[in-house]
Amino acid sequence: MCETTKTMNDESPAHGQRRGELGVCPICGSEVHPQAYYCARCSNYFCYICRSRMSPKDVSLECANRECEYFGKLVCDQCDLSNTVDEQAYVYKEPTDGYWPAWLLVSIVVAAYVVWRTTWLAGGLAFLGMYLLIGGLMQAIGLNIFGKERRVELPRSSTTYACVRCAQPAKLVSLSPKP
Repeated sequence: MCETTKTMNDESPAHGQRRGELGVCPICGSEVHPQAYYCARCSNYFCYICRSRMSPKDVSLECANRECEYFGKLVCDQCDLSNTVDEQAYVYKEPTDGYWPAWLLVSIVVAAYVVWRTTWLAGGLAFLGMYLLIGGLMQAIGLNIFGKERRVELPRSSTTYACVRCAQPAKLVSLSPKP
């Protein structure tokens, strides 16, 4: 085989360089304008750069810079790579229930036992002391008796796209299926 012969795989186009026959629809092979990204004959959209077919589910982008030669042209997310930026995490506090109903029941049972053995006043004091004081101490050492607030942190990130040609922001476009 001759060394001067190059195949399509030997020659890798530069990033953002258009590929394929520009005057032919890559899907049906009919003639289209070289600047087209839509074929009126087969009703298909294709990427302006790599010329691959784009479906409504694909991420479709177009340059928003009016001075750029790619302005308004559909580009797929494989040709126009995204940039993911981590943002400040979303933080909120979520209340968690405590075990106060069980602690109330234990305090009532102990207070009833004290009332049975002694007086009503001693039973009331035993209830208050056990429920509030001992419950407060148990809450202070880390047991969740009366409820807590739990701090929840949700990480956030955003995806931005820039034009392959001019590096200005590109916008997402949704392709609606033809009726």
